[in-house]
Amino acid sequence: MNRTAELRFDLAQPNWNSTYMSSIAGAAEYFRLRYSAPELFVESSYFAAINIQRDLKPCGPYCWNHRPIANNIESMGLCVNWLHSPYDCQSSDHRKYLLDQICALDMDTVLCMVGLEFQLLCRRDAQKLFFTMPWGPDVPTCIPELSFADLIEGKHFPGTAWFTISPTTGSSRSTRLQNSLESAVAFYELIEQTNDSEYYFGPSAWEQWVAKLESGSYDKHGHWWSSMVWGESRRQAGEYFAEHWTSSTDSGEEISKQFTAVADLVTAAANKEISDSERADFIRQAQQIEAQVGEALERCKNHLNSHKFK
Repeated sequence: MNRTAELRFDLAQPNWNSTYMSSIAGAAEYFRLRYSAPELFVESSYFAAINIQRDLKPCGPYCWNHRPIANNIESMGLCVNWLHSPYDCQSSDHRKYLLDQICALDMDTVLCMVGLEFQLLCRRDAQKLFFTMPWGPDVPTCIPELSFADLIEGKHFPGTAWFTISPTTGSSRSTRLQNSLESAVAFYELIEQTNDSEYYFGPSAWEQWVAKLESGSYDKHGHWWSSMVWGESRRQAGEYFAEHWTSSTDSGEEISKQFTAVADLVTAAANKEISDSERADFIRQAQQIEAQVGEALERCKNHLNSHKFK
């Protein structure tokens, strides 16, 4: 495989708390898909997701099945595909195989690295890969570059994986929102928790979040970061339903207010100067409002079945 060609991608990654969504936003802009932040968060259904690690560690917002989100992103005109190899994922053969795939990509495909954050490849030369820095150069969880040699030798963040983002045929807004609401309602109905999982998704995530805060034994940074990510997504949802829900019902206004209230409460819980009991109270209030959102989203979904959304 020829690894000598240099490629430069004219792209940027917004400084959102969710680097998964900001990587998608960077790719969308690169392919001239003009989606606003609220549109990306809601029409992908990311707005309805919540994942909490058992002890509130900061990996909670990252370690969950993003496939429903990727499926909805495809209806928005972007196809997400993970790179795979036939070799053991811990072997150098695996990493060489992935590097060959990376170097075979052209300007028609955007690449995202999954390390401690999601970062887009913005340049490649004969020796290194260079990445977008959504939060600037001073945040240690993002890396500016990775040499081919270090990649092959495994001298990089553990668990580094890769996916590509390429343009595809999108769907109408009505179809996109229908897909999103189907996924969102499913997220709110997901109440079963496997015994061997250290992660809680959906309604059980809120319950675990409150329980750990009330216990006083939890990862303080992880709680703060979960608040930042999930508060951001709810705030984007509030903006979307206020602006884009143009049906004859008042469901959009109702949901907008609910999501904005949840975002305010979750953000308030991130305050590092308040007590654990105060944090737990904020998250409990947010949980109670979210329990009502699922029903409102169900009504919106049913409305779309009989009315055209513009």
